[in-house]
Amino acid sequence: MTTTILDRIVRWNLDLDGDWYGDERERYRWYEGIAAAASMQWVAVPWAAAIMVWPLGRPSVIPLAVVLVAMFVPMLVCMWYVRSRRVETTPRVMDTRRVVWGLIGGLPYAVFLVGALRAYGPDDSTWIGAAVGGVVGGLGGLVAQFVQSRRRRRQEALAAADED
Repeated sequence: MTTTILDRIVRWNLDLDGDWYGDERERYRWYEGIAAAASMQWVAVPWAAAIMVWPLGRPSVIPLAVVLVAMFVPMLVCMWYVRSRRVETTPRVMDTRRVVWGLIGGLPYAVFLVGALRAYGPDDSTWIGAAVGGVVGGLGGLVAQFVQSRRRRRQEALAAADED
């Protein structure tokens, strides 16, 4: 396997050969804490931007959009890195918990977009159309997740049957 720039960045950040995070046990606990903090930020920061754009209006749109992009890009890099390590990211089962967390994590981006459109054209119906489109798109994404989870379970069942 070739070493990519992303591999080097991750290795440097995790300080695998150093003592930044202590011994192996301490390092593991630090990684758990960092993962917990990141997952809380992945929810709190987008919701803060989604809520603040409504009362603050037009002057807040660009700075809050920059914050959202700065939040979202590392999330994409995380998914890219994990998938590059052959980790299956499609859930086996889409249950209520996954749906709720998907809404909590994805909804603020749609709420922000609708609020930003409203800030630029409060009398325009574009922001209302975006809100309706967001609901339809969200439902479509939810259906796609259920379909992908079902496909994953089928593939795993076929692979298990081939082994027998």
